[in-house]
Amino acid sequence: MQRDPDHRRMGIATRTLDLLICDARKRGIKFISLEATDMGRKLYERYGFISMTSEMELTIE
Repeated sequence: MQRDPDHRRMGIATRTLDLLICDARKRGIKFISLEATDMGRKLYERYGFISMTSEMELTIE
């Protein structure tokens, strides 16, 4: 997948992650796990995701 630099740093990933976590809470989901690229890893860490072998996981409270 090719990434367009004109669409970076606009808050799209942050907003998408906000919506995902909010919806997961409403549904009673307790864990989210995802595969993380090096580019996305810092964003996920800011939300509290922890590194696993090849993925990251968040415990939702």
